[in-house]
Amino acid sequence: MEYLTRKQTRTRGISFILLFVMLLFLAGCGFSDKSGNTSFSVTNGDNQGPMARIPGMLTDIHMIDEHTGWAVSWDVVGTGSYSILRTTDGGRHWTGTLRCTSTQSAGRGFMVPCFMDFHSATVATVLAPESVQGTPGGQARIFVTGDGGKTWRVSVVNASPLETAAVFVDGMHGWFLGTDDFPGNDSGSSYIGKNISLYRTSDGGATWKKIGSRPAVSQLPVTSDDAYGIVPFAASARMQFLDQTTGWLAGTSYRKDNTSFCWLYVTHDGGSTWHQISIAFPAGGLVAWTPKFFNAQDGVLPVYMNGTGSQGTPGTMLFVTHDGGQTWSGTTIAMDVTYAEYIDMEHAWNLADTSTKQFYATSDGWRHWTTGKMITSFKRITKVDFISPTVGWALADNQTAFVPAPGGGIRAGDVIGLLKTMDGGKTWSEISYSQA
Repeated sequence: MEYLTRKQTRTRGISFILLFVMLLFLAGCGFSDKSGNTSFSVTNGDNQGPMARIPGMLTDIHMIDEHTGWAVSWDVVGTGSYSILRTTDGGRHWTGTLRCTSTQSAGRGFMVPCFMDFHSATVATVLAPESVQGTPGGQARIFVTGDGGKTWRVSVVNASPLETAAVFVDGMHGWFLGTDDFPGNDSGSSYIGKNISLYRTSDGGATWKKIGSRPAVSQLPVTSDDAYGIVPFAASARMQFLDQTTGWLAGTSYRKDNTSFCWLYVTHDGGSTWHQISIAFPAGGLVAWTPKFFNAQDGVLPVYMNGTGSQGTPGTMLFVTHDGGQTWSGTTIAMDVTYAEYIDMEHAWNLADTSTKQFYATSDGWRHWTTGKMITSFKRITKVDFISPTVGWALADNQTAFVPAPGGGIRAGDVIGLLKTMDGGKTWSEISYSQA
């Protein structure tokens, strides 16, 4: 399977998640400093004015524990306008912390999604891709909170975001991977500059230092956004940091002969140097995310494969590590569980179909999967999030059509439901939720 182009990725599952999971831009916060790379300000979320209700429709939920978590509401479908919410009572009441808007590619037929990373109950990062009038490039507005959304530090980096979130591991230490030095070498792309660069901050975004940069050369003779860059600084890269020193870059890139290959790199010095991890990736695979670690030693990396299951259906190569990512072993799963909720090294839960509400679950280290169906009156399940093998949440709706209207396209009679399970997904109950 060849790696999908930037526009194509928005038509399959990864873009659905990215578009609904990630968000940003707070109008009026921060300022652009034309004399340098960054600008910086701090805003108090409580001073943005009250949100009388949850605006729009809930599109993502990320719970940290049984009480505390984050959610995303899409204010207007078809635009980059969102709200970031937080709960401390398991989802019954939500507090609005940011209103955000992405402006990159506005008016071009599609919106570049905003990106976010929920590191913990207190630390979260949101990144807004912004257009800059009169220039071929763009900029990244980055928000970080270290106090659960009460205050947000806001900075602007004069580089266009790639398709990965900026990452902070606390309120001060963060990384941003973007493309800069416009115009780029390829006049066919307004998205990629001359270089793809990694920036790092240790003061919450007050200053950003470029710690690595590689040419954003195209690996194909024709324009394809995801073919730009030299690994691991590639347009397809996904980034995650576990702490102030250890981080990962992963992705799928092209060769000159139009074939694709997967790759994984690690840093142990905060991003200054990167080392490739030797993994026997399947030919034609697709790496959509970085590894997920459950502790310092144990982690999992799912890789999508096309046509490995029965009758040519998609499958997954599931790589696991027990030594902190130094070595990995792979197991073939004859179904697509790339986006499963990997809860620990034994348990995972995968929503197989949003409309039929079919799911797969495993409790023996992913060796055997059982199938089931969520019994609910809602027409669709759009998101599932587990914090333990037994406790999880889901978003559901009964929409029959989507319209780009205020309120997230919600019409009279439409309902966005928040469900919870206490028995590993066997039964679900609806939570009555509201704006705190």
